[in-house]
Amino acid sequence: MSSPLGALANLSESIVIKDGNVFMVTLRDGRLPADIEHPLGLWFHDCRFLSKHELRLCGRLPRLLTATDAAGTGSVHELTNPDLDLASGEMLPAESLRIRIERRADAAGALRQTISVRSYHRRPVQLPLEVVLGADFLPMLELRGLVPRHERQLSTAGLDGFSTVGRDGVRRTTEVRASPEPRAAGGGALVFDLDLPPRGGADLTLEFEVSERGDGDLPVSIPRRRHSDGTQVSSDDQLFNRILERSLHDLELLRSQLDGHSYYSAGVPWFATLFGRDSLITAFETLSFVPGVAEETLRLLAGRLGREYDDARDEEPGKVIHELRVGEPAALGETPFARYYGSVDATPLFLCLLGQYADWSGSLDLFRELREPAIAALDWIDRYGDLDGDGLVEYRRRSPNGLETQGWKDSRDGIPDEAGEPLSAPVALVEVQGYVIRAKRAMARMFELDGDGARAEQLRSEAAAVETQLERFWLPDSGSYAIGLDRDKRPGTGLASNQGHLLWANAVGDERGRSIRDVLMGEDMFSGWGVRTLAQSHPSYNPVGYHTGSVWPHDSALIAFGLRRYGFDEDFTLIFEGLLEAASRFNDYRLPELFAGFARAEFDEPVPYPVACQPQAWAAGSIPYLLKSGLGLSPDAMEKRLRVVRPSLPRWLQRVEVTGLEIAGARIDLRFERAGDQVTLADAHIDGDVEVVLEIAGDRRRMMDP
Repeated sequence: MSSPLGALANLSESIVIKDGNVFMVTLRDGRLPADIEHPLGLWFHDCRFLSKHELRLCGRLPRLLTATDAAGTGSVHELTNPDLDLASGEMLPAESLRIRIERRADAAGALRQTISVRSYHRRPVQLPLEVVLGADFLPMLELRGLVPRHERQLSTAGLDGFSTVGRDGVRRTTEVRASPEPRAAGGGALVFDLDLPPRGGADLTLEFEVSERGDGDLPVSIPRRRHSDGTQVSSDDQLFNRILERSLHDLELLRSQLDGHSYYSAGVPWFATLFGRDSLITAFETLSFVPGVAEETLRLLAGRLGREYDDARDEEPGKVIHELRVGEPAALGETPFARYYGSVDATPLFLCLLGQYADWSGSLDLFRELREPAIAALDWIDRYGDLDGDGLVEYRRRSPNGLETQGWKDSRDGIPDEAGEPLSAPVALVEVQGYVIRAKRAMARMFELDGDGARAEQLRSEAAAVETQLERFWLPDSGSYAIGLDRDKRPGTGLASNQGHLLWANAVGDERGRSIRDVLMGEDMFSGWGVRTLAQSHPSYNPVGYHTGSVWPHDSALIAFGLRRYGFDEDFTLIFEGLLEAASRFNDYRLPELFAGFARAEFDEPVPYPVACQPQAWAAGSIPYLLKSGLGLSPDAMEKRLRVVRPSLPRWLQRVEVTGLEIAGARIDLRFERAGDQVTLADAHIDGDVEVVLEIAGDRRRMMDP
């Protein structure tokens, strides 16, 4: 997902609050700058309802002391004054005032704000507090440059707020309510004349209500559900607890609802909507924590499978949607992203999640409910995904305004050859073949359990055929797999992270698995914080390139899961600990969408990527997923069994307790403790008809999932 870079867009220094489909992104001092183009604002339904918000004292900006958005739905900005020349002729010294802005988003479409001013001056202080406001009602797709910009005439702009009628005929309004009542000063400014007694204060409130008048296919908010309703984890290490809590809290913030079904929005601010690939992988990562989201995501995507062959949307029957957008450009048909299908991997990932869900639930009910969509998705893989009949799934853009690159590395330069040139479409991505192998094996198991042995055998045969085709990606000279094959079946670079997903998919043999491990865990690709998307030695390497050298937490987490599956536990631990330590150095312990690929030895902290989404769903899901993998939780709910295989923990953790783990209708509490270099399952409490089996050794390759 390519991100824009505005005139002011260092999102690593931003504050984000969100509830339902209302979210606000500001600078740390709480500002939405009034005189610079930026991507910040109060957003609702892919539209910016507030673009300016500056607080000024005697015409000057206050100074930031500290800020936090740890509450998720709320933020606190602690400010103080610079030297101020008062109207009385007196100068108010710096740090004489405490200015505290408290904000809270409301899923119903509101932002509630309190501004508290406290004086530490020994004499009375009279001064104007000015709040400059503005709204441009800019659609997100216009901000990102995906559709042309249009000027919007405000039909209302004043003390009561802002309103406009869009080109789609929808009236969008930002209503402003203030107390005490301010006076207007022009330019969208509200002025509160403060009269502060010695060491006294004043409290102001500003409320913003956003609304749309018009019908459309819009996501709606859902009642907030604390993750305390699901699996709980605690450890003896407070830092680990804070990082995990931050991850789970971010996942709560990103939960949205459409058609009555929950899903994880991809990320704030650029991708606060349904993305097939992102929502599926995040649901996969969190199956052991919040299993209901996976079930509802599958239903939601099944209801939006492609139905026709539509070039404008890159749509085919049975294909899982890539992206859903709402708002003015979508309503006017100016973008294919209103309902866009340009994703080559979402369809097999849909099938992978459907199979994995049954392994946790212990029931075929959801598979039976979605049997026809599953068959349609399998048919898409064979009929439409394989563009040239060679047994591989490829992508090629048909939509003039769609994505040229249609895997998870979807930037223009994300899929290079050895010289750095993008592969020419149609392109067969190596990780997609792994997803197809895993998907067909998972569906074979589902059909077999459901009594359709013939279809199961056919799917296993097809999976084996794709596994054989993976040899076409093998590069003997470098001992690695090519990132993809171009239209002439020439291989791209072997120095990319994509091949690590083959381990996640259990798609290669042990010897090849070791080769992948050797490439990805060498200094060329492992930064110390995580696995780079592209090796340092590659001609296109850029440590702050979106897909050409950066580290993506979800990518590293999937690779780490695969390494552990193949028995490389020490390498798994290196990645797990690297991501934990990276998270500990980011603001509020939040892993962003991606960060720069500089070696850990170069800097004491991971270097932020300026416009990374944060919070971002599959980044937030990475730590819970790694914990599940490290504890060796391998579900086999169809057999009423939870296998615990070679439990492992980061080296500084001595104890982890898991409570309320749901599998096959049972709830399980587990306690893990370190005994020297080993981690043991010290206790297990089971409420339900399930057994817990501890496995210390065994078939390491296929240990994690059926």
